[in-house]
Amino acid sequence: MTVGRLRSIVVRSALPALALLATAWGALAADQLVDVYIDGKVQQFTPQARVRGRTTYVPLRAAAQALGAKVDWKAKSQTAVVCQGSRCVPIRKDQGIVINGALLIPLRLMAEALSCEVQWDAAKKAVRVTGANCAPSG
Repeated sequence: MTVGRLRSIVVRSALPALALLATAWGALAADQLVDVYIDGKVQQFTPQARVRGRTTYVPLRAAAQALGAKVDWKAKSQTAVVCQGSRCVPIRKDQGIVINGALLIPLRLMAEALSCEVQWDAAKKAVRVTGANCAPSG
């Protein structure tokens, strides 16, 4: 058997395995859409909240408003400063992801900085945010 023929056999044998590996990797890397509850109320975010890796991302402005916070965008540093009363958290654009032109940021990063508790509900594929100061009053 020639080296060229052997190489051809190896390549043909490896291609299906590589295709399977690429498909599996794509499935692992896909975002999982999830529900977010703030003080027991489901939030209707657009784009929808999602888990990527082990991090839940939510639309910056909508999530901040749902937590009773305000957002100040600093264009020069590409940073959002999210404030609720005297509590503020800076969140850089590169800490988030962009989906359909919207910046989604890590929910836990913002919520815990605003004194909220964040829990993952695996059975319902949902995130629950609770706390005395983590939602607008009224």
